[in-house]
Amino acid sequence: MPPKAVICDMDGLLLDTERLSEQSFRACCEQFNLGFDAALFAELTGQSGPAHLRILNRYLPDIAEEFDSRWKQIYHELLADGVPVKAGIPAFLEKMKAAHIRLAVATSSRTDKAHRYLDMAGLASYFSHILGSDLVTHAKPAPDIYLLAVERLAVSATSCMVLEDSNNGVAAALASQIRTIHLPDTQIPAKAFAENPQYLHADTLAMAERLIFQAE
Repeated sequence: MPPKAVICDMDGLLLDTERLSEQSFRACCEQFNLGFDAALFAELTGQSGPAHLRILNRYLPDIAEEFDSRWKQIYHELLADGVPVKAGIPAFLEKMKAAHIRLAVATSSRTDKAHRYLDMAGLASYFSHILGSDLVTHAKPAPDIYLLAVERLAVSATSCMVLEDSNNGVAAALASQIRTIHLPDTQIPAKAFAENPQYLHADTLAMAERLIFQAE
């Protein structure tokens, strides 16, 4: 039997926004006469907005707030022409709906922002719950957002699955003891994930779909 519910990340999984995030980050680095720091960007990926500033304060203590503000401004300017949807996602969500699998979003973005972007992308109606990091005490990689999603869906952790793209997101989902399908977007998966029995890897969305319907 497939799971009763699938909990999806948003950025980099449903929406093709992680590439825009990197593009805007690189542009911001150029404006501040900085080289692109791949390690810094990897640490920022999948984190909440407040966490971004804490991380930037460690790497760029003198300009962290100014850099963070400008980075987000460039990012929102790139989104002005529309919110890009990852290839195959509308068809995937239709299949989940047809199979009566409940869907929720658990994102590091704020809830209001997630609603707005999913509305703009035409995807919001597929999800019974859209949950952002502002609803929990600790954002990803802590498990709070996924534990909240299970609670709101009124299902057990063993009867649902997570779809994630970032390492921080996968860490959060695994910490919540939910079977997690890792569909990487811009990051190489952490090697330690493979040791967790709840971890599944998918190279494509089609492979992730097969894993969902093959779940026992």
